[in-house]
Amino acid sequence: CNMTAVASRKIVPPGRSFASFAASSSRGVVDLRSDTLTSPTRAMLECGIEAPTGDDVFGEDPTVLELESYAANLFGKEKALFVPTGTMGNLISILAHCHGRASEIIVGSSSHICMYEGGGAANLGGVHTRQIPENEVDATLSLDAVRDVYRQD
Repeated sequence: CNMTAVASRKIVPPGRSFASFAASSSRGVVDLRSDTLTSPTRAMLECGIEAPTGDDVFGEDPTVLELESYAANLFGKEKALFVPTGTMGNLISILAHCHGRASEIIVGSSSHICMYEGGGAANLGGVHTRQIPENEVDATLSLDAVRDVYRQD
């Protein structure tokens, strides 16, 4: 199974539709918004059938270990952690960057976390969102706007 070929794809930039990005891109593009948008190829199915198994919770699944190692190397990090959903990954990231309950994160007012996942961060992590408008051109946050709402405490 060639996991590198499966993993080395481009992500659609924020603020652009997949269709417009794919049409303007000369490189291969995979829409990663949801696993419901794609169907596995025969090679993917065969890879899954032939993959050795183990318990990933105890660090015994060679496929998960290979994927985590690949991701760590790809991003120049010591380690990586595989989680099965984007929601779980976002929540873990929020909790890793906040300092306990009653913390706050600054997010764009139309960001995915604000629109779809803020309740989980608040309910499960006690982390609340402070929302500010994004820049219209590229959906980034203005440093001045972040400074204006940042709280020291």
